[in-house]
Amino acid sequence: MPIWAGRFHVPPRAGRGTAVHAYAVVMLVTRGESKMRHAGDLVVRAGDVHLIPPGDAHGAGASNAEGWGVAFHPDALGEDGGAGSRLGPLLRVRKGCHPVLRPTLPQRRRLARWMRLLAAEVARNEPGHEEAARSLLRLVLIELERMTAAQGGTSEPPSLGLSRKALTYIETHCLEPLSLAQVAKALGRSSAHVAGVVRQETGRTVGEWILECRMSEARRRLRGTDERVDIIAERVGYADVTHFIRQFRRVHGVTPAAWRRKATAGGP
Repeated sequence: MPIWAGRFHVPPRAGRGTAVHAYAVVMLVTRGESKMRHAGDLVVRAGDVHLIPPGDAHGAGASNAEGWGVAFHPDALGEDGGAGSRLGPLLRVRKGCHPVLRPTLPQRRRLARWMRLLAAEVARNEPGHEEAARSLLRLVLIELERMTAAQGGTSEPPSLGLSRKALTYIETHCLEPLSLAQVAKALGRSSAHVAGVVRQETGRTVGEWILECRMSEARRRLRGTDERVDIIAERVGYADVTHFIRQFRRVHGVTPAAWRRKATAGGP
């Protein structure tokens, strides 16, 4: 299941390197504080909520914090519309809003409750646990939407926002024919410039992010529909089903059909 939830504890330590991943992260700090590098230098304190969208480079400095964390791939909610439409309030961070929220006490208590219940549900292997986990994840995102609706945000300098704009465009258009040149044209920059910035800031190429978003939608359809593999291939941007199967196997180690059998049988 593409959802993780649980307690985290970061013991006192010096900072580590920068990380970039293809899943979203929500952290509610309940004790201590953590110095972070995420679109600049941040200090995340007890009571704060830190939002990290897929593809955002981040790293921890000196830290001594604990709290609740949730991580999920965009396909976790099983809804139509492409990856971008399932990121909820994390899209605001992509558009330049501050990645740290400071909720009220009632908001923190509700969010902690949803996260605690989500962690318990993810740990179960009972009938219906995946649907229950998705429902609880939706409650987490709704709570975050309510927080962000009441808080403004400041935009980042264009140099910091280009890779975010590229990833947002890719997530919105990944199911269409899409290339580096088309992404660059949409952003009004040269292909070389966009390629260099995205690679430098995320550690992945534009092509790899297009592939990631398409595979996310493919997993959602394999898990949640009975569409044939060739139909899914076409829906996620591949005219040639053989090429789709080859790409899927390269990413997941198995064919789409084998992945579906394992996923629908309750495997991870």
